[in-house]
Amino acid sequence: MSESQIEKIFGAMIEEEVRSLNYHLPKTRKPLKILLKEKTPSVETQDGRSILMKKEEIAKLSEIVPSHLQDKIQLPIIIQRRFDLGKSIYTVIGNRLEEFTLKKALELNDHDFTEYEKEEPFHIFKPYLSELIRMFHTLIVIGFGKPESLSEL
Repeated sequence: MSESQIEKIFGAMIEEEVRSLNYHLPKTRKPLKILLKEKTPSVETQDGRSILMKKEEIAKLSEIVPSHLQDKIQLPIIIQRRFDLGKSIYTVIGNRLEEFTLKKALELNDHDFTEYEKEEPFHIFKPYLSELIRMFHTLIVIGFGKPESLSEL
């Protein structure tokens, strides 16, 4: 077997491992605005299970996000462990508004929501992640892998 064939096989094996590590991630996500109206807010995972979200946490998040932007926040928020950025560094797999909202929740910025698109990418360090999980335990899921392996979610 040539080296390129071995690399292809190894790459396929790694991709399958990453995929199996991420079966708990949502198949689709829903806007905050819609989840606020659901009796039992939930989404389906890659393996067919449900992620149930607490109404209290959804309500708490909705107090942070202006109502006209609540259709742009997709839940649950996927936070990815980024081995390529260093030890215990995570990023948001989503949009700038989701990153900005998490910064607001952590009181890491005092900008207005009209400026969320100008924000730099948010690198979440472990202490911040712990605090976010404490605040929004059912609204956050952790994914693993290369950035491009999760970008299709």
